[in-house]
Amino acid sequence: MEKSQIRIERSVGGGRAASHGRSFAKDIAELTLFLDLTEPPGPVARLEIATAEVAHDRQIPATTLKRCASEARALIEFAKESGAISRIERRAEGAEWELRQQLSAWIDETSLPAILKRRALRLNRSRGGRPPTKTRTLRAVEELVEFARAGRPGALDELRSIRALIGNS
Repeated sequence: MEKSQIRIERSVGGGRAASHGRSFAKDIAELTLFLDLTEPPGPVARLEIATAEVAHDRQIPATTLKRCASEARALIEFAKESGAISRIERRAEGAEWELRQQLSAWIDETSLPAILKRRALRLNRSRGGRPPTKTRTLRAVEELVEFARAGRPGALDELRSIRALIGNS
């Protein structure tokens, strides 16, 4: 058996990777970070290895697993950018068990929704969600105009009703 496989089996059983009430994303992130810190560097896809290990013997839908892997990636990026990984590694002083415990504690204390919100703001430069009411209304009217031009029944009547409402305001 490979050294990394032995570590995965030991690490999945240890720490809190199998705890109840914790998201799969946090479990995946914890195992990925542990492998990053304990395995020699190389072109190994540790996120994929951790995802497969967390999903092993569980019936997790593929879409859920994909979302959780994406959320885990955000958590891993945050851990590295914030310097948490360096601090955890220093405190563990090379002991794998202590490293796993420190990672588990940090992940449990970290708010995944806050990290995801921060990532969404950074990537989209907006808060997401539905566009303002004026924009939604304008899109709906533009769509009705296209339908009316295409000859869809009722679209022209709908536009006349909107015009009457605007005229009454």
